[in-house]
Amino acid sequence: MDYDWSEIGKFLSYLAPVIIFLLFNVFFRKQREQQGRLAVVKSLLSEIDYNHRLVESFSLQPQMKKFKAATWKRNKEKMDYIDPNILSILANAYEITDGFNREIDKAKKYKSTSYLVGINAERLTEPLAKSRQGLEEWIVLNKGKKKITSG
Repeated sequence: MDYDWSEIGKFLSYLAPVIIFLLFNVFFRKQREQQGRLAVVKSLLSEIDYNHRLVESFSLQPQMKKFKAATWKRNKEKMDYIDPNILSILANAYEITDGFNREIDKAKKYKSTSYLVGINAERLTEPLAKSRQGLEEWIVLNKGKKKITSG
């Protein structure tokens, strides 16, 4: 067999950059995906912190402030990377917040705080704490950090 090495060299010189581009693309896609997951988890932690502060203020005096749930609603179907037990706890916590938000909406609509009397915000304390703990553990396992500070 007689190969024309100059032709093979030309072909490889065109092929090598394409292969390098594909490898970089795959590497950076995985990195962007991981960063996106981390951003979602951090955003959930921020919502959990806000909701926890709202629970504490409800124990002193009921307020017309709604609990946050936007990150959960936007991402709950795409969070297959989170442990199913933690997802279940999160779903429970956000189901409770949705019920509270409906009562708060009624109170705002009818301009009456009597709807807020039925809100037992303490029910959220445990699910929020467990959710926070599970998400922080996820960050530790997936980013190698010891702990994140509460916001």
